[in-house]
Amino acid sequence: MRKRLMVAVAAVVAFAAGCTTSASGQSTPVPGETPSSDPGTSTSEPSGSATPTVEVPPRPRDISLEGLDPCTLYTAAQRAQLGVDDVDSGETESEVFKGMKECTLAVENQEPFYDYSALAVTTEGVEAWLTGNRNVDAELISVQGFPAAQFKFRGVEDEGCDIAVGVAEGQSLWIDVVPLERVFEQDELCQMVKEATEMAMTTLQTLK
Repeated sequence: MRKRLMVAVAAVVAFAAGCTTSASGQSTPVPGETPSSDPGTSTSEPSGSATPTVEVPPRPRDISLEGLDPCTLYTAAQRAQLGVDDVDSGETESEVFKGMKECTLAVENQEPFYDYSALAVTTEGVEAWLTGNRNVDAELISVQGFPAAQFKFRGVEDEGCDIAVGVAEGQSLWIDVVPLERVFEQDELCQMVKEATEMAMTTLQTLK
């Protein structure tokens, strides 16, 4: 079975959340976040301490992700529509989001191969992606009336596209798509992840 890629992507978040790169090439802590003595880890404060560079509109309502298995966000019909062949529920091993519920949905029975991932983040809101302090190109979007950040990591070899939806104070639903073959244009990947995010948000609002 192919290696799941959400852990690797989340490791990039751990680095980006804990430091930015100064002009001299040295790492400097992000304001409001505590650097760790271990370079592979960082401690992020709740999203309330993050100041976005854009005005984030209010949510239509709060939906808590506490205790949620992200795999329940995709019905059998939705998985079929996405072409998903295998679903794997677990917890992320990322230091920043360690222990949080994660779901990997793999398209693996026919080419092109790619994975969707859904992560229930209960320690930070969508604002964290819109501060300009992370190593991403991000823009503010809306998913079913909820504020969201659509972003792509800079300098990541395996191109992908990610969306984090602000569903409650200090909580966000993070959906990504990672191609295992370089056959997609960036716009295609972002359209794919937007479709998967819309599906997840549709189901989430029926569960909560």
